[in-house]
Amino acid sequence: MISIQSKIAAIALLLSLKYVQATSVRQSKGVQPIQQMKKKKAKAPPVIYDTDYGPFVDDVFALGLIINSGDLLDLKYIISTGEKPAISAQCAAKHLDLADRSDIPVGIGASFPEHSLRGGVCAIPGLVGFALEEKCNAGTPLPVDEDGIGAVAKMIVESGRDDWWYIAVGGQSTVKKLIQEYPEAAAKISTLIAMAGNWCVNFQPYPNVDAPTDETNVSCDPAASNFVVDRNVSPFQKVYFVPVEVAYKIGGKDYSKIVEAAKSGSDVGASATLDFYKDWSAAGRGNENLLIHPEAVKHDPDTESTPMFDPCAIMLAIELIDDEACENRLTLIDIEAVHFVEADDGFQNNLPNSPRSAFSLLPTGFSLDKFPDQCPNMTSHTFDPEVTPEAEMPVTVAIGFENQAAKDSFYAEMAERIAGIFGGKSSF
Repeated sequence: MISIQSKIAAIALLLSLKYVQATSVRQSKGVQPIQQMKKKKAKAPPVIYDTDYGPFVDDVFALGLIINSGDLLDLKYIISTGEKPAISAQCAAKHLDLADRSDIPVGIGASFPEHSLRGGVCAIPGLVGFALEEKCNAGTPLPVDEDGIGAVAKMIVESGRDDWWYIAVGGQSTVKKLIQEYPEAAAKISTLIAMAGNWCVNFQPYPNVDAPTDETNVSCDPAASNFVVDRNVSPFQKVYFVPVEVAYKIGGKDYSKIVEAAKSGSDVGASATLDFYKDWSAAGRGNENLLIHPEAVKHDPDTESTPMFDPCAIMLAIELIDDEACENRLTLIDIEAVHFVEADDGFQNNLPNSPRSAFSLLPTGFSLDKFPDQCPNMTSHTFDPEVTPEAEMPVTVAIGFENQAAKDSFYAEMAERIAGIFGGKSSF
């Protein structure tokens, strides 16, 4: 007769074998068990990631990048902002689910203001569209926080930390509302990084569009962009802007690493990113009325990305955290104050093809002696900080790369992180 102790031992052995087998299956799909994931550096800050996922595909790559950068960025929450923030939240949740990262909570943030308060393409009803709406609405909805802003505030306050980072790659509507409604929580966010703005000229940030022009994220809520740099209300110790000047596509051998990781199944994050990219491309190519139609037609998901606007904000965060890089790839400049033209603030009539809004202005008298290749010169559109209603705070802006090697290294690392294979140092 087998003793009870023997039966217990046998059951324990069987369970352990099943665990090992399950773990092996997960690893074969490119998913590491939590205890074996790349350890975060002790200095990795807790991060709130704010995205307008859905209309544009760079949000897809940006999400793929940040979830594969846990060695330096401790992603705690994803919140949506946009024309349809509830659908954007579903997009993010389903991307995370496909990437086997449903451990990261997602919540619904703020909607953009009415169209009369916007600028550029964002002010034209229906123009931007929502290329991934059908994909993100398909199937069973995934759980997301209906009140994402409240959930973020609760998380921050209960953390007991005051070193939070907030990365916004859409309009700043949600972070504005967070500051207004939960000042205690917002006060614990030390750093804001926003993909927003356009202060350089004599280049084309978008196809057939000459700079200076209104940048899309600012266009969707210019007042919010001004709000977050108003020292009367802004809680941030440091604000960084990553404008359109630094965005380029990923192609060639760098992009092939993402494709290989996705096809081989070595990284489910890469697979999820390309899955959403291909659906975005198909939707964009099939609808000539979408703003992104020409972009979708131009770029082939099998061979290259579109210009990587949003991922550049995450790469800046990585550079700032990684001491070994010491910000040595991006050219960063300090500006004492910046302003974004609103529809009724008196600056719009001084712009080309006026009245217009959402342009990025420099303070009167600002000058720069040296320019990177990506920024041939600075905008001539200026403002007097003494006459604006905000008390603008100093900001740091990335206007290009130190040299070609720095740019190549920046995008090579971006691609390797999205592919889930980066293991080197963030330097060149």
